[in-house]
Amino acid sequence: MILIHLMNYQIYTQIFPLKSIVLPGGLFPLRIFERRYLDMVRDSIKNESCFCIALVKTESRDKYIDDVYPIASLVKIIDWNQLEDGLLGITVEGINLVDIQSCKLDENNLLKGDVKDIEPEREYMIPEKYRLLSKFYKKIHPAIKNFIDYKKERYSDASWVGFRLTECLPLDLSTKAKLISSNDAIARLEKIHEIIHKLYREELKVL
Repeated sequence: MILIHLMNYQIYTQIFPLKSIVLPGGLFPLRIFERRYLDMVRDSIKNESCFCIALVKTESRDKYIDDVYPIASLVKIIDWNQLEDGLLGITVEGINLVDIQSCKLDENNLLKGDVKDIEPEREYMIPEKYRLLSKFYKKIHPAIKNFIDYKKERYSDASWVGFRLTECLPLDLSTKAKLISSNDAIARLEKIHEIIHKLYREELKVL
């Protein structure tokens, strides 16, 4: 259940710690099998409520992680189905970034906490210098493991392209967290531009 405190725009919600992230405007498929997360999903579907996805701070295999980066993504479930292997499959959409004020594991080892809404980024046209990043994303997107065909691509929107590349590039968790925490879409693109030129120099030559 989500409790909204209108005075300070804080939300008390469930937090899903992952090594992947979906950001505002993004879509992401998840396979749910642990009982605590099945309960979380059922609660979200029943109440038409959101929950958070937060990047973990460690590569630890500990099942009960409560150490996450503070800037997380509020998401909503837009589709769900029973998969062939019997697991529950859901698709979530990133709604907005939030700042985790505090969090802890509850009696069922589900992470919950108070999160504060972050003002959405302004929309900016991608500067000429970074338009290659849009072309690069168009090229690699269909090959991504968790590919979803976006119905409303916004390849000229600096924030949208930066978020999509942050989601899919093979970066360490701390680098992803830094990109997410930047509240400047152009500064984020600049950093991604540097990263891509280091990792994909040859691929960029043919774009």
